[in-house]
Amino acid sequence: MQLKQAIRDTGVWFFRLIGSEILDCRTGKPLGRGLIFYWGGRVHLLGCDCAVVPVPMPQKRLTYWKQSIGFTAHPEVDFPSQHAASTGSPEKVLLVLLDHRDAASVEKTICLWTKAGFDRENLLLAYGGSQDAFQKIAHPQKFLLTESKHRTSDHQRERQSYREIFSRTAEWLQGRSFTHILFQEYDHLPMVADLPERMLRCLAQEKADVLAYHLARVDASTNPHWLATVTETYGQPVALSMLGTGHFWTLQAWEAVSADAVLADWYLELDIPTTAQRLGYRVREIPSQGRFVQNLVSNRPSPGDAQKHGAWTLHPVKDLLTFDIVEKHLNTQPVDSNCG
Repeated sequence: MQLKQAIRDTGVWFFRLIGSEILDCRTGKPLGRGLIFYWGGRVHLLGCDCAVVPVPMPQKRLTYWKQSIGFTAHPEVDFPSQHAASTGSPEKVLLVLLDHRDAASVEKTICLWTKAGFDRENLLLAYGGSQDAFQKIAHPQKFLLTESKHRTSDHQRERQSYREIFSRTAEWLQGRSFTHILFQEYDHLPMVADLPERMLRCLAQEKADVLAYHLARVDASTNPHWLATVTETYGQPVALSMLGTGHFWTLQAWEAVSADAVLADWYLELDIPTTAQRLGYRVREIPSQGRFVQNLVSNRPSPGDAQKHGAWTLHPVKDLLTFDIVEKHLNTQPVDSNCG
């Protein structure tokens, strides 16, 4: 897997090196670099990491021998909510933590989150490891993931799904007083001691039902997940993409998505935001936080640089040294008596 990633990265670097800058044909802004060539009756774009949309270019003079195709990008995702905001209930945030590691690592991560504004009773563990390891985890609020669509190896190509997490969490929430859900993968860590309050304020400021990282519209574009998903029976006028490692929800939006299975066979990073938008819920980017939440460690800033520039969270954190540095940033928060 690492060898394939290295070959891919080298190829992307080479195609950007020999390619040209791609400008938005409507705004003139640069979209990225890539190599464009024609082969086998198709136009191919190599190396460009932006989801560009090909569009026919208007002509000032009528010609029958030459037509041009340009590229543009979808505007920022900004669809209004079709649902009234719920009022009356005191705001209470549930943290849904996805992990698959041993009991000691899970406990260490739970302790870290208690320093970020979450009591233990407000944390639900979605566990993707083995049955034996699951039994060794002392945290009482937990469930074991069993569906094959979650337990994938090549997540994008096998279209990994978080539908089981949504449905099992919705079942667990019945009869409980939570109003919002924060979902986090185990390697997406908090950098501030008041993350629930920040998420709630941001949700209100954006007039949103869902907050996400790296949110973008991708239908009819060169986004690889979209191109591998679209079929002749596709009937969605809008498709959205977001990073799946962390997102914030109103209870109403979470429950609605968990109950709707129209796009359940899509890859989770398209399924989740597209389903929410299709059901009339407003999905918005968390402002100014995308640089701290990346898909690769090599693109992610250090914890010190992230803290200096106002990071709320950090992803991915795979190694123990970085985890310990993040933990030190949160040590001003009162320590859970069970965490030592």
